[in-house]
Amino acid sequence: MKIRAKLLLFLVPLLLLSGVVINYLTGRAVCNTLHGETAAAAAAGARRLLEAAAVDFSAPREDKLLPFLYSLVGDLNASNACFADKDGNILAHTDVARKGKKIPEAHAAKFLSAAGGYEIPVHGEAGLMRVYVPVNAPKSESPEELALLGAGTEAKRLGTLVIYIQLRGLIETERYIARKTTTILAAVYSAILLAAFFISGAALRPIRRLIAGTERIRLGDYETMIPVASRDEFGDLARSFNSMTRTLSGTIVSKNYLDAILDNMLDVLVVVGLDGRIQKGNRAALAALGGGSALEGRMITDFLPGEEEGSGRARVQSDGEVRDHEAVMITGAGARVPVLISASRITDPDGKITGTVVSIRDITSIKKYEAELARSNEDLQRFAFVASHDLQEPLKTISNYVQMLEAKYRSVMGPESEKHVDFITGAVGRMRSLIRGLLDYSKINSSLHLEEVDSREALDYVLGVLGDSISSSGAVIERGDLPVLRADRCHIESLLQNLISNAIKFRNGAAPRIRVSAEKGKSGWIFEVRDNGAGIENAYSAKLFKLFGRLHGKGVEGAGIGLASCKKIVEHYGGKIWFESEPGKGSSFFFSIPGQPG
Repeated sequence: MKIRAKLLLFLVPLLLLSGVVINYLTGRAVCNTLHGETAAAAAAGARRLLEAAAVDFSAPREDKLLPFLYSLVGDLNASNACFADKDGNILAHTDVARKGKKIPEAHAAKFLSAAGGYEIPVHGEAGLMRVYVPVNAPKSESPEELALLGAGTEAKRLGTLVIYIQLRGLIETERYIARKTTTILAAVYSAILLAAFFISGAALRPIRRLIAGTERIRLGDYETMIPVASRDEFGDLARSFNSMTRTLSGTIVSKNYLDAILDNMLDVLVVVGLDGRIQKGNRAALAALGGGSALEGRMITDFLPGEEEGSGRARVQSDGEVRDHEAVMITGAGARVPVLISASRITDPDGKITGTVVSIRDITSIKKYEAELARSNEDLQRFAFVASHDLQEPLKTISNYVQMLEAKYRSVMGPESEKHVDFITGAVGRMRSLIRGLLDYSKINSSLHLEEVDSREALDYVLGVLGDSISSSGAVIERGDLPVLRADRCHIESLLQNLISNAIKFRNGAAPRIRVSAEKGKSGWIFEVRDNGAGIENAYSAKLFKLFGRLHGKGVEGAGIGLASCKKIVEHYGGKIWFESEPGKGSSFFFSIPGQPG
């Protein structure tokens, strides 16, 4: 129902009720006024006749009172009149049949009142108004009587005149006034309804403009503006609507732009509610997961089995996000596809979690390339092993035959032959060491043998291997807190051996002091090997961890493979290796092994 109709339906009963109340109250007021005026006029007329009449009411006689009563009825246009004594006994009545009877209301307060009054027993056209006019004995004006009675003494009550006036004329007057009042009220209320009709139309005009504006917005016209024609609340509403349309226009354009981006993404993107049901998905999600049906309302676990209790979901619940978590997705066609999942929580402006946005990337091709790369690496490792093994034997043969030639022909070749032989055997030894280093370097990417490794035991083993170097250099090895972590024992031992041997090798004249320690970081353990050696210029940081990246000449043993092997081992675990150093004040090498329990 329209507001104008509601307003009119509200006003009509209200006006009708108020009209009835006003008409009733007005009628009562008019009725009381007419009755009072009629009674007062009758009482005044009766008093005038009493003053002019020569009737002796102190000794009333019917034959003397009747002419006066008839004259009173005629002058006042009354129906009847009578005179009763103070006890209510009728002494004379224009209806002579009622003489000698008693007035029923003789003991009424208005009958006995010194001021008189009136009563209407039955209000109707046949009803009568009884007007009571007290009749008192006239006061004497002689000085003797005044002195005897005293000033202010009430006159003696002789009786009461009762005048009966018909109500027919009064009722006709009341009805006439009621009709006039009803006509006036009808005219006033009609004017009120007509004014309400036009005023509501004017007041609702801005609402109709607002409705038209919202309809245009529904049809896609987001530039709609409503003219502001006033400074009242409707004007405020129009300004607020215009501000909303400007904001909505930019928001809708941004939303359409964002929807276009999401629908053109190659990765699957879905929004999941707190109950695990998909609320929205992009075009790629519908193509991959829909299988010809809608996605909304389906459980995400239908497509990512095992993720209900998996690490990806657990990390979303604890950290609020997960990045590149590897899992298996079941497509709408039923195929199992390897994927990387990234997810983060969605919160409202109050910080309350409302859902999760999940990005799923198909890594089938990556897995294929990884498999091919693994086969290639395996072939390279096999080749490196075979090549290094096959190279070891010729080098050993060269070394043996050179030594045999030197022993057999030493007298013929002269004293310098021994120096040449030493040079050849030294070169062969360095070549064999280089080959062994390359072989170890190639084995780093082989299958890991993960186990619980106590790094304190690994350090003990390394110190035993390097026992000769430690004792000859006078090195002092200190240790801090070292953890138990899940790794390949050979890798941990290789890391510690390379870093400690370098610290012994590149000393600064004094006996080496080396400290090995570890501390828990945000994502795993961080190891530190600190020494008091020669130190390293920061300019060499890019070269230091490269294969064959040596910073010293032939005077220091090594092939430049140790730190490169350390870097390759650490990166195999997803960690990193770095150093902090100052020339002449030693170095600290750090490496991290992430993904370890606290």
